[in-house]
Amino acid sequence: MRVHVQWQVATPADPRGYTLAFLPASTPTPPHLDDPAEPNLPSVFALGFDTHNPPPPPGASQRDIYFGPQGNIENRPQREVSLHRDGRELANRLSPHPLTELLALTVDEVVGGVEVTLTAGGEAIYERYFVSEVSLTLVQPVLIGAGASSALTVRRQGTSRWLSSPRRVSAFSHALNDAQHHKIQSTVPFPESVAGIGRVVCTLTLENTPKGIDPWDRLAQLFLTDETGERYEILRWITPYRKAWQWKVDLTDFLPLLRGKKQLEIACETYSEGWLVSVDFDFYPGAISREPYKVIKLWNGVARIGLANEPIEKFLTPQSVPTDRETVGAAFYSLVTGHGGSPNALNAGEFHPLWRKLHCDGRAFTNRLWKDDVYLNPCRPQGGTWKFPRAGWSPGDVVTPWIVDLTAAVAPGKPLRLAYELESYTNPTPDKGFPANHTFASYLILYRKP
Repeated sequence: MRVHVQWQVATPADPRGYTLAFLPASTPTPPHLDDPAEPNLPSVFALGFDTHNPPPPPGASQRDIYFGPQGNIENRPQREVSLHRDGRELANRLSPHPLTELLALTVDEVVGGVEVTLTAGGEAIYERYFVSEVSLTLVQPVLIGAGASSALTVRRQGTSRWLSSPRRVSAFSHALNDAQHHKIQSTVPFPESVAGIGRVVCTLTLENTPKGIDPWDRLAQLFLTDETGERYEILRWITPYRKAWQWKVDLTDFLPLLRGKKQLEIACETYSEGWLVSVDFDFYPGAISREPYKVIKLWNGVARIGLANEPIEKFLTPQSVPTDRETVGAAFYSLVTGHGGSPNALNAGEFHPLWRKLHCDGRAFTNRLWKDDVYLNPCRPQGGTWKFPRAGWSPGDVVTPWIVDLTAAVAPGKPLRLAYELESYTNPTPDKGFPANHTFASYLILYRKP
């Protein structure tokens, strides 16, 4: 089923914002919300429209600005849209247009959940954003707190279906990752065959240990080793400042690796209380439009940046990757985060943005390694400097991959020539103990017809 919703709100009834919730059709009256822009309702999918996220008040201390609960320290527009499912905020983004303009929402049922597209003033806020475990069966979109001036139009296409139950594979259950346990390994019995699987969703959960929870933002990685001994990083996250959380991540592109018995490893270096870590994989049956059948490693590892005697070009050597006669598509899939700080020049690589370009057979794709909406991270507020922009990551969040569709460049049976270019950066004050670096995990995903 596809549901289209359009509406326009002149002024919300509550100055803090309002909600659009997909409520059971049998709900007699809309539920009360303590915060009209935070619809954390059990068993409900909803969108929150926040029109009140002010910066710290005038006269706030430097400590409050750096470590206080208010995140909008740069006084950005107060027009944010968040996605919520089953009592938890999943994502939050700044609208490019005022929330009083015409808003249009499309929700498509797909394998494992829904895809959400939302526009304001004709410009996308979310585009085909996947939300797991949502069904449009017997639900109705309802505005809550939008005021009498609002008008809602709903149009449905197709027939709704019940969400198919997935097969769950547990890789780690409450594994202790603390000062004595930096690496945790597990042998995981994935399905022997992934035929008929339409999506794989990984659930990552961090919880308090009996001694508490870690106060720092740490780099954490999930590695998979295949039967040949080849090692792949399939998930990366940065831990929250002293906070528990849970994330759900679509890992369908790694489907060819997630079959048979595999070795998985959590790697996170901490010298404190740490976390209890659980990792589960849900395999949803269903149709898949194109099947990922090969994951080919490209640039992987830690690359120092800004050093004259160690140019990054030695790490980023161009690559030529063969394709097969059955190849119908390809994608570049890259997890890159910047680390290191002062005395490195410009606080690189954690706090210095750099553009990067992917070159593929005469085509160039540009992206900026910089995350400037860190203050909207659903895992908020935290301790520490959780709200400051960083080079590709947020404390308390999984790292979002840079994905480039290279299908237009595919000629079945002919190689794809790839090169990765990084903006020039010179570090006159390198720190041996805290070097500026970009940590890479990048792959070429090949697709075929299912």
